[in-house]
Amino acid sequence: MKKILDYFIAGAAAAIMLFFAIPKLLGKEQSRAGFAEFGAVLSVDADAFRIFTGIAELGIVALLILFMFTKNSLHGRLAFGFLLVTMISAIGLEFYARAEVKPVLVVIAVVLSIFSVYRFKTI
Repeated sequence: MKKILDYFIAGAAAAIMLFFAIPKLLGKEQSRAGFAEFGAVLSVDADAFRIFTGIAELGIVALLILFMFTKNSLHGRLAFGFLLVTMISAIGLEFYARAEVKPVLVVIAVVLSIFSVYRFKTI
């Protein structure tokens, strides 16, 4: 049962991260608008930040998939460590840089953070 849960967590986290990375990298309007908001508050180039974030999310997806196949603890710790840092950053941005917090994004980030802490400790 634990093995199934571990695969579910890694697979779900990879799918969610891919779901959020693609619009950023394709420059979808909703993603551009959100990062324009972040860019204004943080005084950074919104497009560069959006692309950087999308690439980082794709990197996490790659590490999660690599870990699923190799079971290498270093890959797992890197994947879930980067995922946790990314989710903590996302929660911070939601509350600091967005004019109106999107609760669904906060819930997703909290769930992925919990997954990350659990897997980081059990690898």
